Amino acid sequence: MKELRVVAADDSLLIRDFLKRALSSIKSCNLVGLAAEGEEALSLIRLLRPDVIVLDVSMPLKNGIQVLREVRQEDFDVIIIMFTGDTTPELKRLCLEAGANYFVNKGEFRMLSAILTQLQQQSCVRVNDQCVNS
Repeated sequence: MKELRVVAADDSLLIRDFLKRALSSIKSCNLVGLAAEGEEALSLIRLLRPDVIVLDVSMPLKNGIQVLREVRQEDFDVIIIMFTGDTTPELKRLCLEAGANYFVNKGEFRMLSAILTQLQQQSCVRVNDQCVNS
């Protein structure tokens, strides 16, 4: 099982603490960076070059969709999971069209955990029908 390096960003201290605890409970999942707003998230992503990014949609300075778009302009291989309380179909469509690999409701942490576990077990990750991170 490969180790996944994860950067997560959420403006809620409660959610950041939850993510920190929850991600540390997933074997071979290493939370390498935790940001409270979009600009900080971009800095950590550029510095740490994670395998996976978990992004809240609503954050100060730059929202998650702005961060998603900037990351996709620089690096298409990283896996991006939008982790949000707003699960409207329009927002989901917008995030996926902007380049998110997954869109997960904050109330469904098991789904986030399942995605990360699945990514660890793959010898590569499929992005736009190409094998990356092998």
